[in-house]
Amino acid sequence: MSFKDTFTKEDKDDTVLGYDDTAFYYFASSVVLVIAVPWTISAIYNLIFPGEAQIQVDFPKKSRAGSSFRYCQSAEMREKIDVARTEARKFNVGSCMGACKFGSIALLWILLYAFSLQMGQETEIYRFDPFRILGVDAGANASQIKKAYRELSKIYHPDKNPDDPLAQVRFIEITKANSALTDEGAKANYEKYGNPDGPVASKVGVGLPSFLLEKGNHMMILGAFFFVLLIAVPTTFICYYQKTKEYAQNGVMIETMQFMGYYITDATRVKNCPELLAASQESRSMLTRPSDNTDMKVVYTEVVEHAKRKYNVPIIIKNGCLIWAHMQRRHDLMTPELRQDCDELLKHSMKITQAMIEIACMWEWFFTAQAMIEFRRSLVQALDVKSSQLLQIPHFTEESLKHAQRGKNAVGTLTDFMSKAPEERKGLANMQPQELADIEAFIQHVSDMEVKAHVEVEDEESMVIYDVATVTVRMERKNLQENEAIGPVHAPLFPEPKFEEWWLFLVEGGSATTRIIASQRIRNTEKVVEEKMRFQLSRTGKHQVVLHAMCDSYAGLDKKVELNFNVSTEDEVKREVFTHPEDEELDLQPTLFQQFMGDFNTEEEDSEDEDEDKDKDKDKADKGSKPAKKGSKPAKKDKVELGEGAAKPEEDSDSDSEPEEGEKGEKGEKGKSGGASKKKGKDKDDSSDSSSDSD
Repeated sequence: MSFKDTFTKEDKDDTVLGYDDTAFYYFASSVVLVIAVPWTISAIYNLIFPGEAQIQVDFPKKSRAGSSFRYCQSAEMREKIDVARTEARKFNVGSCMGACKFGSIALLWILLYAFSLQMGQETEIYRFDPFRILGVDAGANASQIKKAYRELSKIYHPDKNPDDPLAQVRFIEITKANSALTDEGAKANYEKYGNPDGPVASKVGVGLPSFLLEKGNHMMILGAFFFVLLIAVPTTFICYYQKTKEYAQNGVMIETMQFMGYYITDATRVKNCPELLAASQESRSMLTRPSDNTDMKVVYTEVVEHAKRKYNVPIIIKNGCLIWAHMQRRHDLMTPELRQDCDELLKHSMKITQAMIEIACMWEWFFTAQAMIEFRRSLVQALDVKSSQLLQIPHFTEESLKHAQRGKNAVGTLTDFMSKAPEERKGLANMQPQELADIEAFIQHVSDMEVKAHVEVEDEESMVIYDVATVTVRMERKNLQENEAIGPVHAPLFPEPKFEEWWLFLVEGGSATTRIIASQRIRNTEKVVEEKMRFQLSRTGKHQVVLHAMCDSYAGLDKKVELNFNVSTEDEVKREVFTHPEDEELDLQPTLFQQFMGDFNTEEEDSEDEDEDKDKDKDKADKGSKPAKKGSKPAKKDKVELGEGAAKPEEDSDSDSEPEEGEKGEKGEKGKSGGASKKKGKDKDDSSDSSSDSD
């Protein structure tokens, strides 16, 4: 078996050229070049602008809609971005990962250089040259050619190389080369077409290296193939499956989802949330240190927990206390290791609290969902359960709160403070110019949200029971300019950038047990946002629905809009249903099932008609073959049939209308029986004629 028979499916008469590595070098160089060039550009860009790629991920310049993000220009947020940039710069050539990255890039370029050298040596694919194949000069005589052929045949004969496809290919070439120089016909074809077999097309195979076909490498290649197929691929798949099967679609661990779904109730409030977060699987999976007991003693002493503990697991107690310390801004009590644990827990908190809100919405518990959102923004802004909203303002302390909440122009909420003119704001008497500039930057950055909403039934003038009502909500950030989007929120104590989100809740107004009718999560950061919420009208009369727009990143920005409308009964409002002519035509068309059943029934009817025709033909044959008895009276039906037949003697009794005459005879027997007494004479004549015919 030749190399061509082993690796191709071409005809055996095609020309087999010598195996050439040129195609492999071109192919391998292309693959290496595709990987090395973009990776090298990225590495050079990181060297020139260290950390810029990671900064673009955490602090992007443009939104998906193409708007420019507005960032908070306070000193704390600028410092936070600088710290993030510094952390990103640590991943350079001096680090272990950076060294591995640049080492891999260097290896790729070395391989590319080696392949280029090989491509320089292999200038072109060899054509069929019998003198080169036999290793003789162009002017060699017949004896020299014959001698070279014998020597090469002894080396590359298939009997001596049964498992070497390259040797077999080489022997075929040697045989063809000898024929091209000794056989007159083959020599003429070679001189005319360049090949002893005549005019054939040269073909180039896949770029595989020649060492794959060498006999000594067969076991190595086979072992590598089975290693990748039976070990590497299944191991990768199993590791990936083991890693992902523990997480739900929203990125939260499945055990956490089950725990939250069981322990969250309609009575869950903000003070219960820190322990729930600490009891999550993500929290319980965090590593503990031997020094934690000593380091946590100061935290246990100074931090106030507003709810009684339910769990006595050490890791839950520790992480719960760290959450309370973060909300009370007691980071000074934490060691660097404890601060690292707190930051890791806060990074998990956004996904977990999102799952907590969704669970409350699933059960339609508005107050529970509201508590989850309050807890979420308490984590972002580091606010205690009973802390004032004014502590979100930069450089505000308890002393500043005392001055802001008393006397003339006193303020108690964040929106009141922001609505005041700079000269009317209280609590700023002892602040430095830079601190005042930070406060002004904070006020300019916080979303001044305007919420408008109206309810309607789309394409209808009135609302009728069982209609689907649509609440169109329009939200506009007054503090943004055109083509601007709101950037990350002012949260200097939160470990990662956080973009604000809004939750919309439709709640039944005037109800003792407030129930969520519909909910919507808004992640759009553009200046103007429009959303539609739909719900079904289940009762008639006057309705009052309250729309709550709640921000998950700032306390004190929530909005509320009341919607009043009336729902009529179906009898009170008569609607004209307009049907488009094309829809009417579609209604007349049979469905696919009807088409199928129609074809099936048609086939059954055709088969039944064929069976009836066969039965009638059989009955006629039986009647024609049965002999009449002497002296027997003909049947009354026969009288009628013969009487009708006598009235129409020209009709052929063997024609196709014979079944119809039989049907008419049956009708005549029923319909004309009453008139038989009026025409006795005629009937007697007919009977006599029929009896004579039967004789």
